[in-house]
Amino acid sequence: MDLVPIKNPRKANIERGGFQASALYRWLVAGKAPSKIPGGLVLLWPGEMERGRRLTQGQFEHRGEMFALSIATALPEQASEKWKRWFHGFSWVSDLSALASVEASDDARDFAHARLSEWIEANHHWDRISWAPDVAAERITHWLGNWEFLSGGEHGREFSRRASKSLVRDARHISRSLPPESAGFKRLHAIKGLVVAAHALFGKARIKAQTLRSFEAEIQAQVLPDGGHVERNPEIQAAVLSDLIEVKNMLAAFGEDVPGWLQSAIDRTAPMLRMLRHPDGGAALFNGAGVGDSGKFDQLLLFSGSAAAPPTGAPYAGFQRLSAGTTHIIMDTGNPGGPGSRHHAGTLSFEMSSHNQRMIVNCGDRGTTEEPWRSALAATAAHSTLVVNDTSSSGFIDGGGMRRGPFNVKCVRNQSDTDGILVEANHDGYANVFGLTHHRALFLSVDGESLRGEDRLVGTGGEQFTIRFHLHPRAHASLLSGGQGVLIKLGKKELWRFQVSSGEVTLEESIYAATLGLPKHSEQIVVSGPLSGNGALIKWAFLLEKA
Repeated sequence: MDLVPIKNPRKANIERGGFQASALYRWLVAGKAPSKIPGGLVLLWPGEMERGRRLTQGQFEHRGEMFALSIATALPEQASEKWKRWFHGFSWVSDLSALASVEASDDARDFAHARLSEWIEANHHWDRISWAPDVAAERITHWLGNWEFLSGGEHGREFSRRASKSLVRDARHISRSLPPESAGFKRLHAIKGLVVAAHALFGKARIKAQTLRSFEAEIQAQVLPDGGHVERNPEIQAAVLSDLIEVKNMLAAFGEDVPGWLQSAIDRTAPMLRMLRHPDGGAALFNGAGVGDSGKFDQLLLFSGSAAAPPTGAPYAGFQRLSAGTTHIIMDTGNPGGPGSRHHAGTLSFEMSSHNQRMIVNCGDRGTTEEPWRSALAATAAHSTLVVNDTSSSGFIDGGGMRRGPFNVKCVRNQSDTDGILVEANHDGYANVFGLTHHRALFLSVDGESLRGEDRLVGTGGEQFTIRFHLHPRAHASLLSGGQGVLIKLGKKELWRFQVSSGEVTLEESIYAATLGLPKHSEQIVVSGPLSGNGALIKWAFLLEKA
């Protein structure tokens, strides 16, 4: 049995619902199940007992969506695609396993056997979501990671026979249907599923070596030299690190050597995750990321074994971090686009925290694929940067490709222990449509109490500029008399003053869509003015008011 990804995944993915839905394809991916599964896979994230208890009561909840299910064969139509992908990925089996570990009865195991058996019976035929390669990889990982739980009990032997055949089918299907390179992390995660299947399901040396070589090649393609991931999304950065650590732990559990390339990827990826976190522990809001789970981020970094400090600059991933005193700034200085599909037109935007309180943010992305939210949250106007003529600096096509936008983003950093940190960057996202180049400079003083910025447009086009600074919902702003600036209150005592050299200053409504549920209401500082054919130069500053 060969689990090596085929060489031409693009060709294999044509008409996925055509040939893959045929009886011939089902015959091709069917295979003999092993008589005994080696086991030994230890999942990185254990389940939660209380979630398991709610599952046995029919409450299937994920990221704020809860549906009552009595069987696993008819999912609610109103469920989001994210919820359906979670359901078909079966990470929730870990919650049932956690419940079974503290209860004397077999109720949780019987419940798992019933739901999974129903699912197997209902999913013999191709389905866009349940057969998606990365979802199938998730299913392989969580079934095998909970195999001791699933194979036990009164019905464990019978269930194991059926489940192992389903797992073999999933593995063979992934190897024939690998997502293309443009899929980004979904492709990496699918190959990780093949690595898990090769070791915990088949155990043959040849297959294990082949899948590890494929995993290595994909890591080299997706993990950049500075440790950033090609999708430039902080939450996906954490997901990549999680997959790397889980494969490392699995190899150790099977008594196999950890390859140097795998350890090197972990050693690069972990510090980069640190770089993309705010002092509150959550992720910065770039390219579709939400704040994420700060507790899991902490655990991931602990599991990584890396104590390396976050880099100040990531030239390959395209980020800069400015830290002084208790002020921390993360700036997007990279080229947009690339693999993946959750790209945002946020070039040269930045986020700013003081102590552990976020002050300047981007609007975020709830992870929705529904319009008009998807387009609105991906637009330049939803980021803390400059916009020309209310037009985004990047344009994307379905699937994540670029149709317009910055193709050249340049950045220079200068740092002095006595003066501060200066980052100067520019992009050509408005060159084709308006004949303008946007230059932005940020200077953070050595004590962190002064952030001075400069936005400059070079060229003769455009009619109006708008600079937006979106505020965190806990940051409260008020206009100064005469509209010459803004006071921003953080917490009970901290006060920042915003001032600007030119342009009209207003406070407008904004939204903060970085967490689950409906977006939160917030405010934004807006600086706007006309363009007269000679470009523009706007200087601004955020200054900490002394008590």
